[in-house]
Amino acid sequence: MKTAKIMSISISHEMGDQIQDIAKEERRTVSEVMREALRQYIAGRLLEMTRTEGKKFMKKHKINPKDIE
Repeated sequence: MKTAKIMSISISHEMGDQIQDIAKEERRTVSEVMREALRQYIAGRLLEMTRTEGKKFMKKHKINPKDIE
């Protein structure tokens, strides 16, 4: 059985209210909303890292973007 890691974070009252409003509107728990937000943040970072590494590879191997279109 997989267990969850419990973490505490501090956010502004305004952001907390916004998160609670979203959870209520979507009929989800605050934890579910926060997990989804963090998944999207992590995915965005991974995408940006992939783009950066791709650009480095292209530069190193002298590949022009037009060469792969």
